[in-house]
Amino acid sequence: MTAIALSDVVYRYSRGGFTLRCPALELAPGELTLITGPNGSGKTTLSKLMCGILRPQEGQVRIFGHPAEELSLGEIGGRVGYLFQNPSRQLFASTVWQEMLFVPELLGEDLPRACGRAQELLVRFGLGELKERPVQVLSRGEKQRLAICTMLMGGAEFFILDEPTAGLDRTSREQLYRLLDELLAQGKGLAVISHSQELASRWRARRVRLAEGRVVA
Repeated sequence: MTAIALSDVVYRYSRGGFTLRCPALELAPGELTLITGPNGSGKTTLSKLMCGILRPQEGQVRIFGHPAEELSLGEIGGRVGYLFQNPSRQLFASTVWQEMLFVPELLGEDLPRACGRAQELLVRFGLGELKERPVQVLSRGEKQRLAICTMLMGGAEFFILDEPTAGLDRTSREQLYRLLDELLAQGKGLAVISHSQELASRWRARRVRLAEGRVVA
């Protein structure tokens, strides 16, 4: 099964003249793909095309076999989670617990069942003691883990992480690596944008390299 597939994709920004071209790319569940390239090569643009935040002017993106143009952003978000470089941008509730229950309440899910899932995830990812903690006082690493937990609450099966080690100390990086290991063990797919040699050395990951707005390897 292919989680995300791009074919003959072209995306042009109306300002600045930058164009991204991706002739062909397929990403599978259960694998980690490392997306590399110099600053300005189009890594973040590629990642946003893969999760529906951006839509190509040419070519096609398919999400678990479905053309992305036929899916709403909410439908894509239920399968593909995107972790922003600054996780504060995607956390909205006052407390950790309210954040965990935001999507289930929005979707009208059975609340007791959702509470059970939320508690299990928080404990599994080292946030069990922080249920009533205000989101804004969490560390960067804690916000990352919380954001990923909320994506799991929404049912995400593939995760795109934009420079996830930026600004993390060694302890937080190790916690992140253990989280990625656990997601892979569960069969989740990962696409990680990173310059970190430390991260790259931990997995025999497939590598996708961009240069000057084109996927070249």
